[in-house]
Amino acid sequence: MNGLIKKYLPYAIVIFAVFILVPLLFMKGSLLEKFSPVAFYFILLTTAVITSAVYCAKNGIDFLFTLMAPIAFLFTMIYSGGFRPTNLILLFVYLVAGIFGQFLGDLAFGDERRKKEKQERAEQEKLMLRAKRRDERERRRMESESRENTVAERHDPDDEEIQAPSRPSIDDDDFDYDKYLADIDRILEDDTKYGPLRSDD
Repeated sequence: MNGLIKKYLPYAIVIFAVFILVPLLFMKGSLLEKFSPVAFYFILLTTAVITSAVYCAKNGIDFLFTLMAPIAFLFTMIYSGGFRPTNLILLFVYLVAGIFGQFLGDLAFGDERRKKEKQERAEQEKLMLRAKRRDERERRRMESESRENTVAERHDPDDEEIQAPSRPSIDDDDFDYDKYLADIDRILEDDTKYGPLRSDD
C-alpha cells in the first residue's frame, strides 16, 4: 500500500492542483469566464492524458490510476455547476482520457520500459545465482571439513599398524632363577667334595 501511494502521490498532486485551481480562473464573473471551455475541454483533458501517459511509461499500465482524474473532477464539480449532465459527461470523458493516456504511454515508451525491466530481472537473477553458488561452495566446504574431522576422530583397525608380539621379559617370568642357580652351585660343591654321584644299576 505504501508503495502504491509513493507511485501515485506526485501525479495526484499535479492532477488535483490543475483540476481544482485552473477552473477557479474561469469562474463566472472572472475575466476568463468566456474561455471556460478551454479549461474543461483542453487544459484538464490534456492533463489527464499526459499524466496517465507519463505514469504508464514509468510504471506500466495501471487502470486504477485512470480513476484519479475523474475523482479530482468531482471536487471541481462542487463550484462548477454540480452534477449537471454536462459535468457528468466530462467525468466520463476524463476517465476515457486517462485510459487513452495509458495506452499512449505504453505504445510510446512501453518497449523501452520492458527492456529496462528485463535487464533488471536479468541482473537480479545473476545476483541470485551468484549467491546460490556461493552458498553451495560454502556448504560443500563445511561438509568436507566435517568429514575430515570425523575420519580423524574415528580409529579404523585396518589402518592401524600390526605390531609383533613382544617376548615376555625375565622380569615378567614367575620362575625363581635365583633358587635354581643356588641349587646348581650346591650340587657342584657336593660333587667336588664327595665325587660324582653314581646312579644304581
